[in-house]
Amino acid sequence: MDRARRRKFGQNFLDVPTAIAIAGDLPANEGEAVLEIGPGHGALTEHLLNRGVELTAVEIDEQCVEVLNGKFGDRKNFHITNIDFLKFDLQGFLDAHEKPWVTGNLPYNVSTAIIAGLMPRLYLTKGFMGMVQLEVAERICAAPCSSNYGSLSVLVSAFADTKILRKIGPEHFTPKPNVDSATMLLTPRTVPMDFKGADIDKFFDFVRAAFTQKRKTLSNSFGKAYDKKKIQEAIELLNYPATVRAEELSPEQFLEFYNVISPKFSS
Repeated sequence: MDRARRRKFGQNFLDVPTAIAIAGDLPANEGEAVLEIGPGHGALTEHLLNRGVELTAVEIDEQCVEVLNGKFGDRKNFHITNIDFLKFDLQGFLDAHEKPWVTGNLPYNVSTAIIAGLMPRLYLTKGFMGMVQLEVAERICAAPCSSNYGSLSVLVSAFADTKILRKIGPEHFTPKPNVDSATMLLTPRTVPMDFKGADIDKFFDFVRAAFTQKRKTLSNSFGKAYDKKKIQEAIELLNYPATVRAEELSPEQFLEFYNVISPKFSS
C-alpha cells in the first residue's frame, strides 16, 4: 500500500505476535458478536475469527476490503461493510446484536471521535477493547487530580470503567509510527451515572469549556464562555473551595455542578 494512502486513512499494520496477544485480550466467547473497527489487512480479524465469534468488520478503505474478502470471505462468521466508521449505522448494529463486543486498532486521526461517539451507547455492549495512541489512552483512563485528566477523561469515565492493558512500541508496526500505542479496556460502568434528564451534549460542551484553561481556578477557567459571576455562585452553593480547579472534579461532581449552573444560564 502506498504511503499517501496509508497517511490518508491513518494506517499502521501490526506484526503477528502482537496481533495474537491483543486478540487474546478480548474476553469474547465463541458465538458472541464482535464489531471490529478498521481491520486493515486482518491482523486481529484472523485470530478473532479462529475463536468462533460472529465478526462484523467496518473498513473505510476499499483496497483493504478486497484483501479481507480474499482472506476471510468464505467464512460464515465473517461480515464486512465498506464505510467510514463515523458514518456507520452503529445504533442499527446494536439493535440487531445483543451485547456485542467492540474492538479495533483505531486510526490515530479519528480515535477520539470514535470513542466519544461510542460512549453514550456503551451500555448496549459488553465493552470496547482496542488500541489508540498511548497519549490518548492515558487521557482516557486518567483519574481526577492527575496531569492527564481532562474533558476526554470525564466524557469516557461518565460511561465506562477504564483500564490500560498493554503499551506497544512503534517497532511492532509497519510503517513505524512516531508515537507509542496502547490497548485499553472500556466496560460499561458498574454503577451507571445518573444524568437525571440533563442534556448530555450540552453537559460535555460545558465540561470541555471548563478545561480550556485548566491551570486556572474553576471560576476563571471558562474564559468568556460562561458568566463568571454565575460560576462563582455555583461554586459557593456547592461548598467547593474557591481555589478548586476543573481537574479536581470527578464526573459526578461535574454533573452536579452543571445541574446547578444550567438553570442559571437559561434564566
